[in-house]
Amino acid sequence: MVALEAKDVPGKGRGVVAARAIGSGETVLADHPLLLWPQHSTAAAFCSHCLRAFNSLEDNAEEVVPCPTCGQVGFCNAACAAAAAADPGSHCGAVCRLLAACNMTGLSDEQQSVLQLLFRCCSLRAAGAAGDAAAAARLAGIAALAAPPPLPPQDGSDEAAAAASVSSPISLRELHGRLSHALAAVGASPAAALSLEEVAELLRRDAVNGYGIMAPSAPNGERRIRGTGLYSQASLINHECLPSVARFDRFDAPPAPGAPPGANTAVEFRAMHDIPAGEEVCQSYFPLPWSMRERQERCREDYAFCCTCPRCQEEATWSESEWETDEDAGMDEAAAAGEEAAAAGGDGGACGHAAHEQQQQQQGQAAAAEQAVDAGYINIFLLKYVCPRAGCYGTLAPAAPGADVLECNMCGGRRSEAEFLAELEAAD
Repeated sequence: MVALEAKDVPGKGRGVVAARAIGSGETVLADHPLLLWPQHSTAAAFCSHCLRAFNSLEDNAEEVVPCPTCGQVGFCNAACAAAAAADPGSHCGAVCRLLAACNMTGLSDEQQSVLQLLFRCCSLRAAGAAGDAAAAARLAGIAALAAPPPLPPQDGSDEAAAAASVSSPISLRELHGRLSHALAAVGASPAAALSLEEVAELLRRDAVNGYGIMAPSAPNGERRIRGTGLYSQASLINHECLPSVARFDRFDAPPAPGAPPGANTAVEFRAMHDIPAGEEVCQSYFPLPWSMRERQERCREDYAFCCTCPRCQEEATWSESEWETDEDAGMDEAAAAGEEAAAAGGDGGACGHAAHEQQQQQQGQAAAAEQAVDAGYINIFLLKYVCPRAGCYGTLAPAAPGADVLECNMCGGRRSEAEFLAELEAAD
């Protein structure tokens, strides 16, 4: 039986609810990407088709296969290299030539990564125009992702220059110009071209639907962004600051025998606790320990809504001294550690964005009031579901349906129910 049902949620627009009772630890959704692309600054360390980390390859069993066209990027094995060459939405020959032809001077890492997205979309568009129905369907799926309201045009232009996610002195018009020049330089089909308005729309959808894919923490605790993925079903899962599901991925898992290249790119959402039928299923866009101020600011700036979830309703009543206590307990440290993760997407380092969450304030506040929580519940929730490993701040969920062991979606660490109860007793 299907676990989730897409429907309108009061105060949030489109979302997903439990179509039946869901047990703790159950995987409620596994979704493969419409499109996946690497972060420019870290592309040399990850497979340009499936984003698997090269340092995860098994010794003497696997080796990096360089791109035969540019030699600047690589693949985790020959199967991924062949799959990329045949996939117009991956690092195929057309995308490789566009990357080589494009003038990247003066662009930020984020803008160069955005061009990776745009090159793949141009390649999909050309393939669709040439009769590739699958490529056309993927591009249509991206266009169907929800987008936030357009922002005011920049530089006095009439274009929907909205892609606020690519802030720098380089304007959207100039970014589009570099894309157009690269297409002309490689002699691309006119069908591959994107207008300025189409580029703006793509970037708006990326900004609020793209899942930032994080690499494992380095020995010094630093976390790097390996790339971004657009997922059609996962993008429907709305935000809440006390979520009911946590996102897990297996990007560094070795390929299973007989599995097609890219099988490791699915994202899975696992129930953190029992979810009754009819209840909305929500994820957190940010690391759970973030303070209300941090969460509200990011919701407004990145997703154009004001969160009125039960946790925010309760924390809005807290005194300044209570906030200071939280910050002394590590809230600010968690926010700092999660900043890079949330820049790519939250949920303790890996999350998605649902653009349709443009709140109807009165309805949202009424719904939150019906599910009010108190400070004690919030504290216990965070103690139970935030990874206890120093500097991780991942989200914990049962390792399997009904399991009494919780697994972290960032570091993979585990903690038993008995260990949690011991920590709870010590905290008391």
